[in-house]
Amino acid sequence: MSGLLRLNEAGRRAVVRVLAPAEPIVFVTSPDPREAARGAMPTLAAGALIAGLSAPIAWVCFHAVWQAATGGASLILPLLFGSVALPAFLLGLYLVLAPWAAYRRAQDSVLLITDRRLLMLSVRTGAAEALPARAILGVERKSAERGFGTLEIRHEARGDEAETILTGIDNVLDAELAIRRLSLDHTVTIITPVH
Repeated sequence: MSGLLRLNEAGRRAVVRVLAPAEPIVFVTSPDPREAARGAMPTLAAGALIAGLSAPIAWVCFHAVWQAATGGASLILPLLFGSVALPAFLLGLYLVLAPWAAYRRAQDSVLLITDRRLLMLSVRTGAAEALPARAILGVERKSAERGFGTLEIRHEARGDEAETILTGIDNVLDAELAIRRLSLDHTVTIITPVH
């Protein structure tokens, strides 16, 4: 319950809104925005590489299109290369924004584990993504540095197996243990064949 006291006022209100009557809190935290942004740095590097490599190609293609249009030459080849280079450059710029997006998402998120379910709450919109205990198949800690870490949760989603990755989780070892207990504590119904 001490994690609830560390949340800001809006986070506490979001937690209280989604709790069912007599549903005890096992673990609650808000992801650290700086750690979440730090986890997205490889995406930034990949985006910078893509943008850096495709920008000169897009510029050369633009110049070739201009020369072909004014000189009366064929526009097919420059437009073909330009139609690949320009979207690649825009994709690279989009990926460069990944740490900022991860920072904003972490500022708006609360991770709540009760004895029945795991919830990822949005403080701003009040939306809650819930995973009931029976849907959680397993949890794996991907990294743990300075008390913060990343958890990968495998769960059922519409009959298939899916993964949810939570980054920047404070006290990641306790969060992993709480999710592991949640996934193991649900009762299993054994269906016996009828004779």
